Amino acid sequence: MQKIDITGLNHEGAGVGRLQGGMVVFVPGALPGERVKIEIVARKKHYALARLLEIEKASPDRVLPPCPEVYQCGGCHLQHLDYRAQLLWKRRQVVEALRRLGGLRDVSVLPVLGMANPWGYRNKVRLHVAGNRLGFYQPGSHEVVPFAHCRLLPSGLLELAREIARLLPGLEKGLEHVTLRQGRATGEMLVALEARSGWPGAKVLSGELAGRFPELVGIVAHPTKNDRGGFRETLLFGRDYLEERLGALRFHISATTFFQVNSAQAEVLYDRAGDLAGLRGGEEVLDAYCGSGSIAMWLSRRAGMVTGVEVVEGAVKDARRNAVLNKINNLSFHVGAAERVLPRLAGEGYRPEVVVLDPPRSGCDRRVLAAVAAMQPRRIVYVSCNPSTLARDLSYLQKTGFTLGPMQPVDMFPHTHHIECVCCLDRMEVCYPN
Repeated sequence: MQKIDITGLNHEGAGVGRLQGGMVVFVPGALPGERVKIEIVARKKHYALARLLEIEKASPDRVLPPCPEVYQCGGCHLQHLDYRAQLLWKRRQVVEALRRLGGLRDVSVLPVLGMANPWGYRNKVRLHVAGNRLGFYQPGSHEVVPFAHCRLLPSGLLELAREIARLLPGLEKGLEHVTLRQGRATGEMLVALEARSGWPGAKVLSGELAGRFPELVGIVAHPTKNDRGGFRETLLFGRDYLEERLGALRFHISATTFFQVNSAQAEVLYDRAGDLAGLRGGEEVLDAYCGSGSIAMWLSRRAGMVTGVEVVEGAVKDARRNAVLNKINNLSFHVGAAERVLPRLAGEGYRPEVVVLDPPRSGCDRRVLAAVAAMQPRRIVYVSCNPSTLARDLSYLQKTGFTLGPMQPVDMFPHTHHIECVCCLDRMEVCYPN
């Protein structure tokens, strides 16, 4: 056992201190300004990992986590930190990533746009099954931790999950994962069961659930990743999608469709992206990682034409379906990897006025950035869920002649270490809406 002072938080929300001799140590659950007793659990070449044993001096920002399972589940990294302090820390994380990884020292990083009520915001959850117990994986393992009190889920999804957990012990084994979704605006719920082929419990479970939850509009079964039975999605009850609304737009969301897990903050993020795009009604817009088309449709109301590029064919199918649902006719889509499609479009002379980049956590492939630079758009809007790869990509784009405007962080995932950012780059002038 050792005593150390915590001086900061790392990018995953663990407390940072130093051992005698100067080695950095990461302590999950500890906060800056605290003096704590720790036990070393692993030593690496340049750092150590420790378990928090006791807090001798607590931070004034420490709060009691309302979820009794927070330390077993591992899904929330910051419940013990006051929400206002979370937002300040997340902004600091963005500033440090831009400076340290991108060499961007003069960027204005605006205050994080947080939530008035940062609880019950998740519209989707994936749960795991082990020994007919339903729950989350313990951090760093495949050990399932039963749950009953997740504060990030709305009450409807929580009650549905509890009912499934109650019914599982009476069913034969074969279910491996359960995905639950609920529309924030509509209340509609959808269940996806991932099970081995021929699992008899699928029909039994769906029959039990269908009559107990009026908001439940559909139950589907999917094969597990290792299943060799060859069956595909099976509709067990109702329909294979739920409806959600963002602003004036309607979305049909299937079990496997990517959709922002925080619908309320998605509207905040998309509004900000729309403002930064500066559209006046006739522009050609390229959405390079369009997914199921939510941002593309959001911008289509102000653009002349929006072209989406997405590697997942099913996501493009959903995007086209939702465009028809909303009677949007100024959208077109290319199925393919952005790093392949964009260089081809650039070579063919395609010159959009605005490019939207919303890549996965790994950021943009260098071929994508080079193609965007060759297209010479008036403006680039970059949406990122990873400040580290964002900093890297922005540094590259600035070297090709773009000027970076203020950075707007948006808290899409309260009580976790994740943070979303949106910014824009302009070839002519610093871009910021008046």
